[in-house]
Amino acid sequence: MKGENDTERIGRHFVHDAVYQRLRQWIIEGRLTAGTHLRDQELAQEFGVSRTPVRESLLRLEAEGLVVTQANRWTQVAPLDLNSVMRRYPIIWTLERFAITTVATDDWTVEDITRLNAHNRLLNDAIQKRDAVAAARADEAFHLGLIEKAQNPELAAVLTELKTPLTRVEIAYFQEMWSSRESIDEHAVILASLRGDAVEAAAAVERNWQRSLARIQEIVSRGGPGGGVPV
Repeated sequence: MKGENDTERIGRHFVHDAVYQRLRQWIIEGRLTAGTHLRDQELAQEFGVSRTPVRESLLRLEAEGLVVTQANRWTQVAPLDLNSVMRRYPIIWTLERFAITTVATDDWTVEDITRLNAHNRLLNDAIQKRDAVAAARADEAFHLGLIEKAQNPELAAVLTELKTPLTRVEIAYFQEMWSSRESIDEHAVILASLRGDAVEAAAAVERNWQRSLARIQEIVSRGGPGGGVPV
């Protein structure tokens, strides 16, 4: 039921979401590194908002595992948990493989392939420029393009949530994750199969994620967080 305060409530909602999205982006992209203390009053002053949207945003980020708190003492950016990330990989490649198998090869248009190729070129450019954030965004866009073709928003939402910690890892460990540029070739294999062999395309997606997992396992074998690589 409409009332006098409808506009104010909508405005408030956008403020809360804007604060949440900005903090989330800063954490994922490494602008706020693991262990950084997050003080609601300081953040409220920086954003020019009250402390309420900041506090609510921190609660949302804690639920996502991006923030940790100790009651009445501190709130800080969560450490990177590579073991947790590795446990997500089989779930991700299973769901993404499923998404691919729900799309008939005839449904992949030239425009679809062109769009996915463009994301892969952006990934290549970002790697050459050593732009970790741009590389992660391009890779995310490529895989999102695959998932969205399945027209299953619930599946897309689950995968997006599962991949959030992975994106942090890809950015924090840019050298280890992207220097070989293997993902670009792996994506090319996926693209070559989409319009001709759905089974091979699904298998190529799984291999892409498996090799990404292998790169993280290599990081862990060298000591992981605290073992000479950034956290």
